[in-house]
Amino acid sequence: MAGDAMTFHQHFLDRLLALRNRETQTFPRDLLPADFSAAAVLLPFWPDGNGGVEVAMTLRPDHMPSHPGQVSFPGGRRHAGDATLADTALREAREELGIDLALVRVMGRLDDAWSVSGHHVVPYVGWLERRPALRPHPGEVADVMLVNVEPLLRPENQYQHRVMFQGVERVTPGFRWSAEDHVWGLTADILLELLLWVEGKPSNRAALRMQRMRLINSG
Repeated sequence: MAGDAMTFHQHFLDRLLALRNRETQTFPRDLLPADFSAAAVLLPFWPDGNGGVEVAMTLRPDHMPSHPGQVSFPGGRRHAGDATLADTALREAREELGIDLALVRVMGRLDDAWSVSGHHVVPYVGWLERRPALRPHPGEVADVMLVNVEPLLRPENQYQHRVMFQGVERVTPGFRWSAEDHVWGLTADILLELLLWVEGKPSNRAALRMQRMRLINSG
C-alpha cells in the first residue's frame, strides 16, 4: 500500500485525488424499475491528526421509514432544487450533520448503487482538512459514529453479514470497529468499494449490484 515514510492519511488522500481518473460504472437505463427515485450519499473523510483518517457515519432512528436503526452515510433523495446529485449529497450532509459545506471538497464519485427501499444511489466522496463541527439533526440522526478508516482494512474487521429480507436470506459485506459497532448492507458495500480503491485492488461491486437487480427483474 503506502511506503514506510508515508502516513495512511497521505496515501488515502493520494488515492482520493486519483478518483478523478477513475472510470465510473453507471447502470443501464433499463436496469432499475421506473419507480426508483434518484438519491445520493456523501462519504465524509478527514485526517484524525495522528496520520490516520476518520469517516463519519450516522445511526438512523428507529422511526425512519427506510432502513430504521441502521448505520448509513448522510444522504437521501434528490430534491427539485438540487442542481446535481452531488448537490443532493452535500445538502443532506448539511441537513443531517450540520457540516459547513465550505469545508467539503468533493473528490469524485463511486459506482452506481441501489437500495431495497427503491432508490438509485450515487455515492460521492468528500474530503475535509479537519474534523468539522457536527450538529446532528435529532429527527434524522440517532447517533454519529466517527470511525478510524485504517483498521477497517484488516481482514479480522471484515465479515459477511447475513440478514433475512422479504423471506429471503441476503448476504452483504460488513465491517466492525468495536465489539458493539458495525455496518452492513448498502453502506458497507459502498465503503468496501472505496476501500478497494484505496488499496489499489479491482472492484466487482457494480457488477454484483447489476447482477442482483437483474435477478430481481427476472423473478
